[in-house]
Amino acid sequence: MKTGNPKLRVVYALWAFLECLGFGGLIYGWGSLLFVLKTEGLYKDLCPLIENQTDTDNSTILLSENATSTNQTAQKGNCPERDARLNLVFTIGTSMFCVGCFVMGQINFKFGTRVSRIGATALFVIGSLLVAFTSNDVPWLIFPGLSMLGAGGITFLMSNMQISVLFPKLGTLIVGLLCGGFDASSGVQLLVKVGHENGISRKTSYIILAVTNLVTLVSTFLFLPKDFIKQPVKAVNRRPDDIAGDQDAAVELKGFASDTEVQEKKPSLLACMRSMIYIFHVFWLSILQLRFYFLLGSLNKTFETVLSSEEQVSHFTNVLIIVLMCGVATSPFAGIFCDIQKQFFVNSKSALRKKLMPSVIPLALCTTLCIVMSVLMLIEEPTVLYAVFVFLLFFRSFMYTVGAGYISAIFPSEYFGIMYGFLIIVGGVVSFLQYVFFIIAESHGFYSVNVFLLALMFTTYLHPLFQWWKCCRAERTGTLLISF
Repeated sequence: MKTGNPKLRVVYALWAFLECLGFGGLIYGWGSLLFVLKTEGLYKDLCPLIENQTDTDNSTILLSENATSTNQTAQKGNCPERDARLNLVFTIGTSMFCVGCFVMGQINFKFGTRVSRIGATALFVIGSLLVAFTSNDVPWLIFPGLSMLGAGGITFLMSNMQISVLFPKLGTLIVGLLCGGFDASSGVQLLVKVGHENGISRKTSYIILAVTNLVTLVSTFLFLPKDFIKQPVKAVNRRPDDIAGDQDAAVELKGFASDTEVQEKKPSLLACMRSMIYIFHVFWLSILQLRFYFLLGSLNKTFETVLSSEEQVSHFTNVLIIVLMCGVATSPFAGIFCDIQKQFFVNSKSALRKKLMPSVIPLALCTTLCIVMSVLMLIEEPTVLYAVFVFLLFFRSFMYTVGAGYISAIFPSEYFGIMYGFLIIVGGVVSFLQYVFFIIAESHGFYSVNVFLLALMFTTYLHPLFQWWKCCRAERTGTLLISF
């Protein structure tokens, strides 16, 4: 891979962005796909038929009317059995999305970029075909199909992240753009929905998607290296600005070792993973991600409850996906906001405060965004849904940007893959609870479940509060070395 030519670097970055935009986070467009599946009558056999209470002479006519009524009932969401089954599809899909992130991350670490990307292409193509051929005859295909789409998509994001090391001065921006493209890829599902409404079948759309994904092999074999983009040897006496000016070396900023870090004894991986700041971070992301996944999985049901017609449900589903596509702008903003925080604590006496304090405000802000969004969900008014979408957009961007950036900034860079993978897989296990909440909501109402989740979100303030307390104590004692 040629890294010395600035124009080629731009081509690599643009191609990586387009990959994330087209194939990365399709699982986040579940609302659009769910609307299509319900329109097609998937799992309609789970909906109870309306009993025929009329004369036998009118049975043929009434059977036809009952079938129409059943379809209309299903369209309005009055079929708890089918809603629960489809929510289970999303629950398993998002959980396997997290597990797939961990597994493919280990494959990427052991076998390199090329092998992991070939695996990602295979997962995505097979997943697309499984979704394409899902029908009432084989409805179970949607379970592995959605899961494989998610696992393949996240691998494209992970493998493209290394492109950022080619831009020493703009590394954070490149990472933010790739994450933004990953978020905006939910719009692909909107295109499937629009195509379905204009006569293009879901099967045709996903077959086209499977074939289109083969273009990722261009980057796999021509742009990206077989193993990884090489990083130069760390220089102790050179500052990041000096290294960034050397165009002969592609430097990853987070790999730079400061003088303080060189003098410190690096903590062990076990010590880092057992530290309270990491445990709180795992708790923080797991709870917030649970809220995020439950919201996505239950929004279609919320639409059917709050809105009065199928046309309104379709409209708000489209608006949701369009708003989420704006993540291409909000994710870089979240990264820049986090970087700005570092400037306020560069003169801290304590090395621990210098590392921890820049993340306190972003962590607290993310929790606050989630709480405001949860409060708005308690107001069952159609116009309030627009505000919910906006807060959801910023909340998601901050959650994942801060979630990964925190580990990268606080702990040794060589531990990032393992610690981030463990974080994601724990979050995936916790996300299974969304199905339990959905079942409870079906029997006791979504309002009570949303109230409980709102109260639960306040517990995530413990993470930034603990960090703030730990930093204040370290600053008072004047601790120079970082101790977890």
